[in-house]
Amino acid sequence: MNEVRVGVIGCGGMGQSHMGIFKDLPRLKFTAASDSMSANLDKVVTTYGVKGFSDGHELIKSGLCDAIIIATPHYFHPEYAVAALQQGLHVLTEKPVSVNASAARRVNDAAAKRPDLKYAAMFQMRTVSRWKKVHQIVASGQLGEMRRFHWTATGWFRTQAYYGSGSWRATWAGEGGGILANQCPHNLDLVYWITGMPKRIHAHLKLGRYHDIEVEDDVIAYFEYPNGATGLFVTSTGEFPGSDYFEIAGDRGKLTFTHDGKIDLTLTDGSIAEFCKTSPGAWSSPTSSRMTIEPPAGGGGHKDVWLNFIAAILDGTPLVTPGVEGLHSVEISNAMILSGLTGKTVDLPTNHAEFDDLLRGLIRKSKKSTTLPPGL
Repeated sequence: MNEVRVGVIGCGGMGQSHMGIFKDLPRLKFTAASDSMSANLDKVVTTYGVKGFSDGHELIKSGLCDAIIIATPHYFHPEYAVAALQQGLHVLTEKPVSVNASAARRVNDAAAKRPDLKYAAMFQMRTVSRWKKVHQIVASGQLGEMRRFHWTATGWFRTQAYYGSGSWRATWAGEGGGILANQCPHNLDLVYWITGMPKRIHAHLKLGRYHDIEVEDDVIAYFEYPNGATGLFVTSTGEFPGSDYFEIAGDRGKLTFTHDGKIDLTLTDGSIAEFCKTSPGAWSSPTSSRMTIEPPAGGGGHKDVWLNFIAAILDGTPLVTPGVEGLHSVEISNAMILSGLTGKTVDLPTNHAEFDDLLRGLIRKSKKSTTLPPGL
């Protein structure tokens, strides 16, 4: 095989965004699309001359594709991913990989049964130069063992009109949450990718604090890690101007950066913990060096994930954004919601049955829709 025949499931804004970059992707052939809304599907079929299907499962079984991209509403991501893997297709799914961790686990189990297939997630922030550099610094051990991280990610301001632009938006039945399910899957994936998985989370969240919505639009969460490190994650869609401030402190220094992309790095000459224990001086401080790193501009985004996905299929290149790792950001999100709505500290991995019961209850109480979506 010297090219990958790709089908798009979901022809709304996100699906059409992917179609727009297909022309820039060597070795990709766009062959089929599906959408339950005929207006969306007709537009794509006319524009690109591909085969159209009103049902994504028919596209999967058509024999026209080697791989699919899933760009549907969240709850349908795992359903189509499992069906495609069982049919022998490679899968690239939009974020989040699922609403609930139990569904993400089902997809991972299906992927494990087909190790010959590639399963990737659209976590394009992993390809952005500044985040790649942060990950490289932390993974290299330059900062030493992590002691604390803090991320204020409040640059997600949204109007009431935004939430009113679609009946599925900001509903438990449509999205499975608010800012954690829609805006923050990338942030939560980076938290996992850079700091690892916490063992415990306690969160405070507000449902409709700034908007007339039924889901969360304001979150503060406290993380605990197996080594005793802690973390603080703050996010909101009601603040303007928002902030994007990331800081991680280790036993050998500290790294910070803000939205300007410049990384401020301070490294000590040895272990801070050891210096604290052994220094004879009451007011002594470790010797250190400070530097500012400006990662290369440009690069990163959907195109880079696509190029990697195609290379993984055709050349055996390792995936940059493995879909199985999408479970971790869903676990973190589920833990925040479970903690925030019950008032208790939640251990990870979460109790999947408990979270699913909570979500079903929220949907049944909803004024928007009481119909349970797929996977619940």
